[in-house]
Amino acid sequence: TAELLIRNVQPQDSGDYSCVCGVHKTKAHIRVNAQPVTFRTKLKNQEAAEGGSVTLHCELSDPGAAVQWLKGAEVLKPGEKLHMRKNGNIAELCIKNLQPQDAGQYSCVTGEQKTTAEVNVKASPVTFKQELQSQEAEEGGSVTLRCELSKPGAPVEWRKGGMVLKSGEKYQMKQKASTAELLIRNVQPQDSGDYSCVCGVHKTKAHIRVNAQPVTFRTKLKNQEAAEGGSVTLHCELSDPGAAVQWLKGAEVLK
Repeated sequence: TAELLIRNVQPQDSGDYSCVCGVHKTKAHIRVNAQPVTFRTKLKNQEAAEGGSVTLHCELSDPGAAVQWLKGAEVLKPGEKLHMRKNGNIAELCIKNLQPQDAGQYSCVTGEQKTTAEVNVKASPVTFKQELQSQEAEEGGSVTLRCELSKPGAPVEWRKGGMVLKSGEKYQMKQKASTAELLIRNVQPQDSGDYSCVCGVHKTKAHIRVNAQPVTFRTKLKNQEAAEGGSVTLHCELSDPGAAVQWLKGAEVLK
């Protein structure tokens, strides 16, 4: 009797084996049924601060098993943000420069097996990199308040004192990337005051002073002549409709 013992058989050991004696040979086929690949250790939930990085890792039963990484149903590809590596039985996914939109469910898939974990990103509070600067303007002109936020697209609210301002003919608000602006048109003395830009719990404030234009007479009084017992009207036009006037005869104030 002749025997051949093959230990620790692997799928690659499958094939035809023969025993040869002189001109005679006997042959048989061995088929090795591969064990399904399983996860010895699974992915664990992770939490990290915005701007930081996080690494997901798991251990496979077969060091030669191929894996695929997913976020939800989306297949992930390696790049500047995502780093994937496999060292023996260990598979790892590193996510760099985390942003709130990176939060979600990540999975590692091999064959029919899958392990899933949740990544939570703690968003950093928005702050003002550049604060509002106080402004001075001439009546009838316009003035722009501008500030810069620590992250683009953060929603802001503009206020004058405690009153929330709305976009319209008087106020124009715009936001481009990290810069927020408030344009005030046709400023009047009553537009003077404290203005603030609010984002979450943070606020930046500045003062606007509007220098009133001196009131002038657009058309002046003209000499008049009338018959005794009749009436006469003197009139003039001012540059400011809200200006108060006083009438005099000589040095006497008229009532």
